This record gives sequence, structure tokens and C-alpha cells, in this order.
Amino acid sequence: MLLLLWCRAAAERVRYAIAEELARGSLVGPLARDLGLSPEELPTRKLRIVADDEKQYFILGEGNTNLRVNDRIDREGICGSVSPCVLSLEAVMENPFDIFHVSVTIQDINDNAPHFNKEFVTIGMIESTPPGTRFLLGSARDPDIGTNSLQNYELTPNPLFSLAVRESSDGTKHAELVLEKILDREKQIHHHLILTAVDGGDPVRSGTAQIKINVTDANDNPPVFTKEIYKVQLMENLPVGSLAFQVKATDNDEGTNAEIAYSFSDIADSVRQLFDLDSRTGDVKITGPLDYEERKYYEVSVEGKDGGGLTSHAKVHIDILDVNDNAPKISLLPILNPIPEDSVPSTVVAVINVRDRDSGENGEVSCNMDGNFPFRLEKSSENTYKLIIASALDREKESTYNITITARDRGSPPLSTSTDLVLEVSDVNDNAPVFEEAAYSACVPENNAAGALVLRVSARDLDAEANGRVSVLVNGI
Repeated sequence: MLLLLWCRAAAERVRYAIAEELARGSLVGPLARDLGLSPEELPTRKLRIVADDEKQYFILGEGNTNLRVNDRIDREGICGSVSPCVLSLEAVMENPFDIFHVSVTIQDINDNAPHFNKEFVTIGMIESTPPGTRFLLGSARDPDIGTNSLQNYELTPNPLFSLAVRESSDGTKHAELVLEKILDREKQIHHHLILTAVDGGDPVRSGTAQIKINVTDANDNPPVFTKEIYKVQLMENLPVGSLAFQVKATDNDEGTNAEIAYSFSDIADSVRQLFDLDSRTGDVKITGPLDYEERKYYEVSVEGKDGGGLTSHAKVHIDILDVNDNAPKISLLPILNPIPEDSVPSTVVAVINVRDRDSGENGEVSCNMDGNFPFRLEKSSENTYKLIIASALDREKESTYNITITARDRGSPPLSTSTDLVLEVSDVNDNAPVFEEAAYSACVPENNAAGALVLRVSARDLDAEANGRVSVLVNGI
């Protein structure tokens, strides 16, 4: 029997879009139908899916016909602020062999309300503060995207204060309290306000923070930071305890009014676990592992407060730089094993998928095969290779191939991962029996009895099992 496998890398991509947080078993799409498979073809085509991610978010149901949700899909946990959020997989078919690229776009739902890092904010204002002075109230965080994310802030009405919203270059909205009129500590020492952050979902979700304003006696000079914005670059492999950066402010007052204490004024709890600010020196040290693959940048606000209660603020932009700390990962999908020895060249025997979480050259992966074999690797897509037959196979010469496949990135130094693949070659009847002698002769006495042994002949066959069993027939004596 001659087994032929036809292979092509399909350029077309099947695209689906679903909302996040769908229940397990929810329909993603009729994959078999969209690939043009009829019910009669399904048993022989052996439709399978190969996911890029280690977590199996999708499965094939109803006899490998429909693509369905297999596990909880949290868009914010998978993609964070990246949009669109796309999960990729390959659909593999046999008889003949095909690969189709499938992408599933995960759409955001309004499942998160805006949240302030601090529910209570205390601000000290000197009574001589001029109208128009602004005070940073911080920003709320909402992991949703688009209209479902944070849209605006609202402040309880007060004749002394108003609200200003400032948007930074990365789209983050920050709330600032604006003083509208002169304060009088003798009339009122404390003021209480409520700051509300609202998103644009339907229905709208919101979060609140309570603002307490303490009016203090005059202190002429607030602290002044050396920079309004500090820009810092940190390698992701910096050890815990390393000095990350330093902030510095000065105050022209004397005595306790010139003593400055530093603190983070707007920082997420997850970021606070990574950085520690020395309130006296302004030194910021690393207290947790940095991981470029988890998060590429951070933005924090630092407050400097003098002994008289005056404050000033500075922004810190922290960029995390990638190092080659992730080796490539290899996923191996055997297609044909054992391989009939009469399989034609270009037949696909396995599909190899490689991934590297690093970025740039650190994440660029090449795949190669060690040794001299009658097979070759052929690139199918950016991260997918096909192992195909390169030349004719002969089971009688080589029945087993132990192949090592290595994926190597372009980092400095490069990291690599290897996996072993054992391929068996199955026999076909491609060898005729061969007699041990080209001609046999014998002398037979005329008085030999019937059934007496006249001559022994033998033949052998290189094929295996039934193909190698030989019987001898005698024709025409």
C-alpha cells in the first residue's frame, strides 16, 4: 500500500471574536464548518487544535466540529491594557495534511469598577496658598479598556475648590484639586470632599475616595523637586536590594519647615511590593523581582512634605529593559509515526511550534535539526515548522531515527531548548527473495527410494515479518 500525504501551509486565517468571562463550554465558532469540512470528512481528516499558550483555553466539541471555551478567559489577566487581545492557535488536519491559523479576539466587558489605591487622602494646605494652586489627588485604576475603562472624575460641590482632570501621554487620567478662594484657618480648619471616579460602561461603575483638607498656618516655601518628571531605565535582572533611583527636593525655609519627608503618593499595591522609598534620603530600592514579560513600565508619583505640611509632587516613569532570561519552548505534534518506507519526499511527519516570551532579538527563535537525516525542517509560519521527508527511506538500511530538534533565540548570549523525536520506519514488500546459490546440481542414484533427500536449497528476504517469509516451489523436473 502506498501512503501519500499532501501538505500545504494555509495562508488563510479563521477569525472569531468572543466576550471575556464566557462560561465553560460556550460556543466560539463552528470551526469544522468554517474550514470547509463536511460531516463525512470529519473521521478521516482528524481535526485537531494546537494552542500557542500553555493554558488550554479552547477545546473541540461535538465530534471535533465546534470550537468551545474550555477555561475561564479573563481579558485583563491575559492581555492587561493591550488591545486588541488576541489568542492564537492552529487547526491541523490530515489526509491530506493542512494547517489553518485561528485567532480569537477577546472582547472586554465592564467587569471592573474604578478603584483608588487610597480610600482616604489627607492634604495639608497653608492658609496663605494662592487661588489657582493645584494639588494632586492621584488617579483611580480600572483594568478594563475602551469605554469600559476610567472616563472621568467628579467632586462634591464646594465654593472653595474645583476639580481639574489631566491626561498624561499614556492616556492615564489624573485628578487635581484646584483652590478657588483664599482659605481662612480661623474660620474653618478642616474641609471634607468626596472624589468619584466613573467609567463609561453600561451600566456605569464607579469608585470613591474621601478627601480631608487640613488648613495650616503659613509656611512660605514648599519643597521643590529637582525634576518634575524622573525617567528611569532598569534591567529586569537587577537583584533585590539594588538602588533603582533617587528623588531629591529642596526647601528654602529653615528648621523643621525645611525638613523634607518623601513618600509614594500614587502607587498601586502591586508596584509598592517592588520598590521601597527611603523617606529621609529619597533613595528607592528594589524589593521584588522585576519581569519585563509581566510588565514593561511603571509610573509612580512621589510626594515631598516639609515640616510645616507643605507638599510638592514629582512623577517617575520607570521603563523595564528586557534581558534574555527565557529559553524557547518547543511543542511537538507527530503526524506520521511509524513512517512507511515508500513514503514520498515532502511528506509531513511532524509539526513543531516554538515560542519565546522575550522581546526583540531575545524572542526571535530559529529551529534546526542536529545530524544528517533524510528529513528536513521547513518553516510554515512565524513560529511553526514542518518536519518533512527529504529523501527516500529504506527500512532495511535504517529502521529507526533518533532526531534532536533545537530551538535557539538570538539573544546575547543565546538560549536554546532541545527535544528528542524517535521516528520508526515501517516495512513494505520492496525486496524479492534471493537464493543462496545461483544454480544447484545433484547426482541421484537410480535406485533411490521415493521421498529420499536429493538436495537442500535456501533463500532469504530482507523484508520484515510477513513480507520476509519465503516459500520454495519446484517447477518442471
